[in-house]
Amino acid sequence: MPIISMEELTRIGQELYQQLGASPEEATTVVDLLIESSLDGHDSHGVRRLLQYVAGIRTGKIIPKAKIEIEMETPATAVLNGNWGFGHVTAMEAMKIAIQKAQEASVGIVTVYQCNHVGRLGGYLPMATSQGMVGIVSNNGHGGDLSMSPWGGIGRILPPNCLAVAFPSDHEFPVVLDLTTAVAAGGKVRLALERGEQIPKEWLSDAEGRPTTDPTVYVTDPRGSLQPFGGTVGYKGFGLAIVLDILSGALSPAGCSRMNADVSGNALFVQAIRIEAFKPLEEFKAEVGQFINYVKSATPAPGFDEVMVPGERSYKTRTHRLKKGIPVEDETWGEICTVAKDLGIKL
Repeated sequence: MPIISMEELTRIGQELYQQLGASPEEATTVVDLLIESSLDGHDSHGVRRLLQYVAGIRTGKIIPKAKIEIEMETPATAVLNGNWGFGHVTAMEAMKIAIQKAQEASVGIVTVYQCNHVGRLGGYLPMATSQGMVGIVSNNGHGGDLSMSPWGGIGRILPPNCLAVAFPSDHEFPVVLDLTTAVAAGGKVRLALERGEQIPKEWLSDAEGRPTTDPTVYVTDPRGSLQPFGGTVGYKGFGLAIVLDILSGALSPAGCSRMNADVSGNALFVQAIRIEAFKPLEEFKAEVGQFINYVKSATPAPGFDEVMVPGERSYKTRTHRLKKGIPVEDETWGEICTVAKDLGIKL
């Protein structure tokens, strides 16, 4: 598995997208977010997605330089139409607007539709925490992207809807919860497939509802389904998926998940909360920091070296990869090189 520098991946990615019609600003936004995900150790939503969006442009699903429009607005809320441009660019704009509104109204909420895949939701939260705010993002599949079974059912009925929440702290890293309502995201199943690895049987069921360790079941007919997180209490992951589907879909024109949706992508619920509307920011950060210390004071269980809070593992992975570079799957790197050469990009 080659180790590629952040600088080299940035250059190649930006040139790829600009060759296909993206503006320099769009290319920078998308590539930076993909690399940020890889730096944080979220490889399923990192550099390996670069060519997914190349394919999206070529098929017309992603429209470079699409105009993002505010269709409804109040002092604290907005409904944003991404017009099927880059999902990352649309999501960044949504968080930017939510923050601007929170600065004035203490809370800002933006829902988004006609938005392509936005990648890892946690990538948008530093915008809020760096401004002294709590950031919240959730999504659904814009009515489609069905790949998860409901609790007690068989078949692809729901997307693995995601939730990300972040809080600033006085530690080196914010507290960041970034989860899918499935046991594992579809991207992690595909990553295991690329690596020739089996998956835990809790991740996936085949078309007849039987647990399987074979990741090919996810991509070959009759296709299997991701499972809601929770194991014997999977109704918890399923219930959260329902809540996120309604927040992201029903509050935007995209709508909730359904069979035979015309399109798929991401509908979003984006929120920023200004902490100083409730207490001084430094006091809040100190309280969160004390809470982190308290949680980490627990004696590690057998098989664990330490207790880590949400966001800490990503911080440590980022520190390592900034020094050593980003590992990229052999197959992914080979495909990137092939497409780059076809477009005349120097490697």
